Amino acid sequence: MAVAPRLSPFEVLDLRMLRASALAELFEEERRHWEGELRWDYGPSVDLLRRHIDAHSLPGYVALWQGRVVGYCFFVFEDQKGLLGDLYVLTAHRDRFAGDHAPIATTLLEHALETLEQSPVVERIEAQLLAFGLEPLEPFFCARGYRIFPRLFLLKELPGAAPAQAPAPSGAATVRPWQESDFDAAAELIVSAYQEHIDSQINDHYSHSSGALRFLKNIILFPGCGVFRAGWSYVAEGGRGRLEGAVLVSEVADGIAHITQICVRPESQKRGLGRRLLEASLESAATGGCTGVSLTVTAENRSAVNLYRGLGFTIVKEFSAFTRTVR
Repeated sequence: MAVAPRLSPFEVLDLRMLRASALAELFEEERRHWEGELRWDYGPSVDLLRRHIDAHSLPGYVALWQGRVVGYCFFVFEDQKGLLGDLYVLTAHRDRFAGDHAPIATTLLEHALETLEQSPVVERIEAQLLAFGLEPLEPFFCARGYRIFPRLFLLKELPGAAPAQAPAPSGAATVRPWQESDFDAAAELIVSAYQEHIDSQINDHYSHSSGALRFLKNIILFPGCGVFRAGWSYVAEGGRGRLEGAVLVSEVADGIAHITQICVRPESQKRGLGRRLLEASLESAATGGCTGVSLTVTAENRSAVNLYRGLGFTIVKEFSAFTRTVR
């Protein structure tokens, strides 16, 4: 008597085959992790993901266990670059193994990276994953030839609101609030500040003016990094109006700010300008009702880490960035 083959309860599907409603449980649990661990409202990002999923325009994969979505991973294409956007697996299923005896998160990553690596238009792949409770991802990326950059997520508790003070001059530069007309000058500043800097190896937007402009538009005009707050953001203006430094801030949850960018031109470093920009931003955020400010930094950038720790930031989470040149 023939015996029917035993079917695996696990399967991987193209994300574009599903409706966003199928990921509702997963999105809700991930949102709670962002809020509880990072004090970040992930709701706006979920809303954006839902729209793209329902439009069947977001490439990626979902993991199903007995027909139920238990994990997902998505990516995007940007010119000749592939960006791994997110990876999440429900807590109750993180120790389950897929059909190839690999954890579900690893299997999702394999599908996503193989798709990106085999794409004829992709020359470079970047990923920064604030993974929650997943198995260590570094060995998996290392085995595939990716460079690994340890990074830190830091948070500072803010005191109650204090009277706002006008930003003071810092040496030859004057600290003033961000203006919309600063876009182009800030892009040039970013390229200058990150020349031969480790962060330009993590994010190649920092290495050329068009990429820096795109980066600025992403953090200022779009909701992925919260709502940009011009009143909490500052630039340091030097001779002939040249920007010597900048700090840009968004509000990522009610009363929680996130520093999306801080940089100082190399020749203006080690003069206290970065500290003054941060202090001006922290004062304005506190006056605006913020109770906490977060930021991320590459662990190898010890001078920046020491500055943030000296200002009262504490490490909340360690994660990694991964990059690979495909061709």
